[in-house]
Amino acid sequence: MFSSTPTPSACQSNAENDRILVLRRFWLSTALLTATVMQVLDITIVSVALPYMAGSLAANETQISWVVTSYLVAAAISTPLTGFLTARFGRRRLLLASLGGFVLISALCGISQDLAELVLLRLLQGLVGAPLPSLAQAMLIEAYPPEARGHIMARWSLAVVAGPILGPVVGGYLVMHLDWRWVFYVNLPIGIVAWLLAAAYSARTTDYQKISVDILGFLCMAVGLGALQIILDQGNQMDWFTSRRIIILTLLATFAMSLFVWRASTRSDSIVNLRLLRNRDFWVASLASVTFGAGFYGIVTFQPIFLEQLLGYPPETAGWISAARGVTAMAGMLLTGRVIHRTGPLSLALMGCVLSAIGGYAMTGFDLHLDPWAAIWPGLLQGLGLGVAFSSIATLAFRSIPKTATAEAAGLFGVMRVLGGAVGVSLMTTILSRSAQSAWNHLAGYINPFNPHLHTFLSMLPTTSAPLQVAIVQQEVLRQAQMLSYIDGFWALGGVFVITTGILLIAKKF
Repeated sequence: MFSSTPTPSACQSNAENDRILVLRRFWLSTALLTATVMQVLDITIVSVALPYMAGSLAANETQISWVVTSYLVAAAISTPLTGFLTARFGRRRLLLASLGGFVLISALCGISQDLAELVLLRLLQGLVGAPLPSLAQAMLIEAYPPEARGHIMARWSLAVVAGPILGPVVGGYLVMHLDWRWVFYVNLPIGIVAWLLAAAYSARTTDYQKISVDILGFLCMAVGLGALQIILDQGNQMDWFTSRRIIILTLLATFAMSLFVWRASTRSDSIVNLRLLRNRDFWVASLASVTFGAGFYGIVTFQPIFLEQLLGYPPETAGWISAARGVTAMAGMLLTGRVIHRTGPLSLALMGCVLSAIGGYAMTGFDLHLDPWAAIWPGLLQGLGLGVAFSSIATLAFRSIPKTATAEAAGLFGVMRVLGGAVGVSLMTTILSRSAQSAWNHLAGYINPFNPHLHTFLSMLPTTSAPLQVAIVQQEVLRQAQMLSYIDGFWALGGVFVITTGILLIAKKF
């Protein structure tokens, strides 16, 4: 008879295998999370450097904005391809190609000599790098057991949230102390280390599939998403539907996306598996990701601009104030990873959305005499909510998705996140423009010789020159109008978090 008790050598071998597995998971997750941070960081780190790029490349405000728009358009088109490219080439090959290409194109962006070259390279950078967050999400889910999904999704969510928050900090420092080109060069050392770790610790697979794909459906999706992204990004500058170009793009986006949805619903070779939306957890989380992403990206994009341009904070200071949100976001995600298996993702997502909405409400009390602490504490509260909600929504999305569909689901979920960010930035841009104009017209009505407060203000000025006094009054009215427009914007973004709360409440009830 043979004993079923493991021998000491067998126990030692099992322990060694477990140690190697833990080590491989650690370094692989380090590479994947680093790649994710790097890709999403490039959305906001470039925004800080746009004024300096414009001066160096002899571009105006509208022209230089295409440096950001081209990246977002390319990312929106490329993200849904993650599932197809994974099946065709394998996750490891796609990861290494995407990461290596992103680093190489970042270097080329840094040495670009004119605006057209930079915009083209940013378009390529967005196309090549867009699969990284979704690919990292799918590979992390595959590498860890189901009971650890909440914990690892908290880490992935931290990377996705940390990128946009750290962007203004890193970008402000590089622009102030080095040069705008370093917002691209910074990707080189980080990306090379991530590539080496991914090459060493990602699993080699051979289960590639030579699958057919609906080319017409993909072209419709690409045209529709590209047109929609341009509408959202450039709509306010073109005065929305008073512009013939916006009308044409809207009709094009509507037709192309309708044709894509029809083909994706009736064909088995669609580039995007819309049947995943039949999963209740996934479609609820995807919808919540759109609205929550709108609020998140709207705030992290425009708070540094508010602090720098309106309040006169140095870029570094504005960046650090914005980054305070990331500290509590990290704490919220770490906390979520520890307790989500006991509470479930839906309840935590609700709590996070409520905290985010409260933080947004607190920002509506900002004024032109805002001190740093008054700007920081709403961000701390909001960051905690963002961290809890973001990781919980991501966990909810993949809670009941089979591992075989994680790559397709990650690509579709990524599209929702990107579109949500585009909606949030467009919403805030439109509110700032329209509300500032309305506030200017309202405040200008008080500038008349019969207003005693105007005479008091003029008597306090250091000059008696009428032209200089008029210029100072105009500048002050503009500042007050812009402040009122930012308050309206913060109200709207807080309302977006309330909408997300409503979506999750309905899901929790049913």
